[in-house]
Amino acid sequence: MARLGESGKTSPDYIVTVLEEAGLRVTWSTRSDTEGRYEEEFAGLLHFSTLEDAEMCIIRLDELLQKFTAESEKGAAERVREVGRLGRRRAEMIARNRKVDEKKRLEKEEIARWFALWLETPGAFFDWLEVRKQAPDYLEKFPPEDL
Repeated sequence: MARLGESGKTSPDYIVTVLEEAGLRVTWSTRSDTEGRYEEEFAGLLHFSTLEDAEMCIIRLDELLQKFTAESEKGAAERVREVGRLGRRRAEMIARNRKVDEKKRLEKEEIARWFALWLETPGAFFDWLEVRKQAPDYLEKFPPEDL
């Protein structure tokens, strides 16, 4: 089921997601020169096939958000949030796909929650994540690897 934006139109983010998942590289032509100069910072950032990959992705997004906020680069900081929203949507899409293995769907559902919480409360996210990774339901769904 396709999700439509305002006025029943498909959002640009959704179109970009579909094109990127098809293996195409997409460059936003509507970005300002200021935002465009940071695109290399975002290249390849949203590759998260595991929970550990997702955590590293959010750590990098958080670093970029802090950097751009400190430098008063509002457009670049908003781009970081856009990338986070895209990550959440990608994870949600995979979590809903019944063709994907159930374990992978559970991971993507968890990752989508992580992105959503980071977007809402970036300052508290990493403390929450440490507690979350110790929660009984988390450990039941995602048992630690045997060492």
